[in-house]
Amino acid sequence: MLMKENVQTWKNHSGLRDEIMSSMIKNMPKIEEAVPLETAKLLAGKPEKLKRKVREIFFPKAGGGLTKKIQGQYPETLLEFHDGWPEFYKNFGYNIDLADYPLPKNLVLLDGKNYWSNVVPPGFNPQKAFDIRKQLTKTYEWVSISKMIDIYPRIPVSVITANQNAMAEYPSMSCAVSIEQSIWGTTLTEGIIIDARVLKDLSIHLDVQGWTLHTGSRSQGGGVPYSFWDPVDEEWELGDGTLGHAYPSLSLRQKQF
Repeated sequence: MLMKENVQTWKNHSGLRDEIMSSMIKNMPKIEEAVPLETAKLLAGKPEKLKRKVREIFFPKAGGGLTKKIQGQYPETLLEFHDGWPEFYKNFGYNIDLADYPLPKNLVLLDGKNYWSNVVPPGFNPQKAFDIRKQLTKTYEWVSISKMIDIYPRIPVSVITANQNAMAEYPSMSCAVSIEQSIWGTTLTEGIIIDARVLKDLSIHLDVQGWTLHTGSRSQGGGVPYSFWDPVDEEWELGDGTLGHAYPSLSLRQKQF
């Protein structure tokens, strides 16, 4: 949300506004130019997409392309749903092509809810994801992340509900119960990546209240990793618990795929 003292209307900058709009029009494809069909459909058929892009120029911290509110049963397009992932990875020296990350065919999304897509390139593991995360803030490992492994199969694209705190989803659910009920939670790799993306794009920390249980991973001793943001020490922290460990502030983030 913008602070009141930082808000101005275009009335103060009418000349600049007209110059920007004129530049946009001049740089649009000419009438006779060949434009890819998908691009034409995206811009001509969905004016809100163009409006959002223009707003992002002036309000880059107002949500960006991370959070998606689904209107209907399926995302509008691949590029809209995964918007921002190539730019995110480029910050850390990785190049990805969204064409390599199709949306899951069995994706089930509820109308009107907010979601985050979670894109994880091939070859990523907890340590590699952690190398990205620790570039953003101070971190602390109660247990060594180098001993952590993902036991769930690697899924290049998954979708989770856009909750800042995981405890809003399945409080008091242990990993053992999630397995019994066939509820898939994030791997540690996936959890670290979405944590880093949310922090990078929205400047907020996940799990300021409560902890995320990463049911798709295990520590060296067979425990289940959990992570959270400690606002007192101002650091991202990693620990682990038993398969049956459960209490109200601990919850998994369910994946949709």
